[in-house]
Amino acid sequence: MLLAKLFLLPAAVASSVTVYMHSVPSTSSPQTAVIPSPIPLVQISYDADQTTGTVVSYTPPQGSYASDHLLRIGLHDTKAGTWKGILTSAASFAEEYKKKFVVHVDEKGEPYHVGFSTSVKGAGEGDELEVEVVRREVGPKPVLNKPVVLNADGRIDSKEPEKTFIQKYWWMIAIFLVVQLVAGGGKE
Repeated sequence: MLLAKLFLLPAAVASSVTVYMHSVPSTSSPQTAVIPSPIPLVQISYDADQTTGTVVSYTPPQGSYASDHLLRIGLHDTKAGTWKGILTSAASFAEEYKKKFVVHVDEKGEPYHVGFSTSVKGAGEGDELEVEVVRREVGPKPVLNKPVVLNADGRIDSKEPEKTFIQKYWWMIAIFLVVQLVAGGGKE
């Protein structure tokens, strides 16, 4: 009986995701794409309960592309033919940059989006690749079915804030100043 309960305990299950890369054809030079089909860029192993993951394999983009060439990085669903990810320039994969992949997972631990960012490598930094796992959080919910209280006139009862002396009598002060200017201008 005790052994059966041990098997039913929730255990952290490591999952993995493959992030793909695909070249986007340039509008200025409409040649065929440098990378004709999506290719695996990085294989990431992660635990949805942890905030970090590990890189299993990484193949940096290779080929003849300009630094302003655009690359699509993300999850590729071959059945639906959809992408879930970001667009970045090929310059992001230069050697002087540290790369960071962000895997967004839902409540079940399944990836639904991939992010990518770079930063300049500091002196003595060893890891070129970093993986962060972000779990989806429940957003705020509106308060519904709160009764609306009306006054005897059928309007929402709200008191106006008390006005200051200047807010109440600004027009009298303006008339006084104008009279003083007109009366004072005639004496000279």
